[in-house]
Amino acid sequence: MIYPYKRTSSSLKPALALLFLLFLLISVSACSSAQTVWLVLDDEPARIQIPIEGETLAELLKVAGYPLGENDRVMVNGVRADPTQPLTAVDGDTIQVRRAYPLVINDDGQQRTLLSSARTIAQALWENNISLSTNDYLSLPSDTVIDGALNIEIRRSNLITILVDGKQITSNASVETVGDALAQAGVTLQNLDYSIPAEQDALPENGEIQVVRVAEEIILLEEVLPYGTEYVADDEMDLDQVKVAEAGQVGLSIARIRVRTENGEEVSRETEESWIARAPVPQTTAYGTKITIQTTSTADGTIEYWRAVTVIANSYHDTGYKTASGKWPTYGMVAVSSSWFSDMQGTSMYVPGYGVAVVEDTCGACSGNMMIDLFIPTDQYVGWHKTVTIYFLTPVPSSIKYVLP
Repeated sequence: MIYPYKRTSSSLKPALALLFLLFLLISVSACSSAQTVWLVLDDEPARIQIPIEGETLAELLKVAGYPLGENDRVMVNGVRADPTQPLTAVDGDTIQVRRAYPLVINDDGQQRTLLSSARTIAQALWENNISLSTNDYLSLPSDTVIDGALNIEIRRSNLITILVDGKQITSNASVETVGDALAQAGVTLQNLDYSIPAEQDALPENGEIQVVRVAEEIILLEEVLPYGTEYVADDEMDLDQVKVAEAGQVGLSIARIRVRTENGEEVSRETEESWIARAPVPQTTAYGTKITIQTTSTADGTIEYWRAVTVIANSYHDTGYKTASGKWPTYGMVAVSSSWFSDMQGTSMYVPGYGVAVVEDTCGACSGNMMIDLFIPTDQYVGWHKTVTIYFLTPVPSSIKYVLP
């Protein structure tokens, strides 16, 4: 007789064990590949493992479900860190978050509220520049751990606060005048130093005395004096050619100045005397006056000219006003700087792409620049802004502006 085969539970155990071992290996591999840090909240003993995700500490904590509140403090491996800066935490680091809690402080009747993430009351007072003397009353021990909102009362003893040399000194007041209080605290006024209130005044009601350290020194201030340029004509040089005939030299002036500082900051300076130690020597520049009549071929035929210069040519249209020469503008008129206009009014020039133009108007933007402004009627207007070589047509005018612009 043949009996059917029946698998027993004992025959499945090796397979189940193998599957469980494989699951553990996969889990361990996945965990080992994930980058994590340890999170500690306030002074809790438990540590929370969270993944490293996000670009900043703030984002990392938010993704992990622990978003930061206002004034919360973050430390990485015990060092305070800016949660908004790029994330530098690495696998295995410890991040501690101290939550900020409101502290209502009644300081001699003056109430203020702080949002502090300090660990203790002493640390919170120090971080907010609230100093205590030995005789001051504090309603809670200074080493009280801040783990929630607190009401703190401070009652001051009769103290004098002296601000001196960038420091704050507190001292019990047992005298009547400011000068005596300073002497009792070992603070001396020297030379031009003074106090606020003055030494002979009674102690102020707010108990605050400021010492102003005064120093004066004499300095010599040198200033370079730029040289100018003198132009001389040279009839052997071609028109629009220039060269330095004699180099200029800068000058030097010296001033004796009394500088007064109070607590290290300058408050005044007074010039007691000034003189020129070396006068500047102007530069001599020669410019050419030799004119040569030339011809050139253009799209409009051959032209005869006596001068050619490169300028930036712009265009303008009707403005509703007459030109500087008193005429209504028409095509073929050009505006130049006022310095050019005085010598060139009525002068004809050829502008490639535009044609012949006569100087009849002035252009404010052209002043000090190699620039012209071509008139185009509104109904024909085309915007111009290009660098072109313009040709001044013969005859040569009697008045010539030799140095441009």
